[in-house]
Amino acid sequence: MEKMYSYKGFEITVRLESVRALSSEFTYGPPVGYIAVVSIYTADPRRPVGVPIGLVTEGNRVFGTVDEALTAGFNAAQRVIDDRVAP
Repeated sequence: MEKMYSYKGFEITVRLESVRALSSEFTYGPPVGYIAVVSIYTADPRRPVGVPIGLVTEGNRVFGTVDEALTAGFNAAQRVIDDRVAP
């Protein structure tokens, strides 16, 4: 899943990677959580700002829900833009 946001003239993309558990029969089970991969781009022309950032929760645990992962990814991108990129 991927979601795009706009913030202060930048485009933010949050892509979710599913983390699946292996069963004892070596088949993949349902997702047990998500990793958020955040990319920031200038809007016009569209160019990447830095490298994509992979996010998990405290303690290196995956996010439990899609909403948690998307929200954390967007909030992280906002902080990067506010702290390092925007004047």
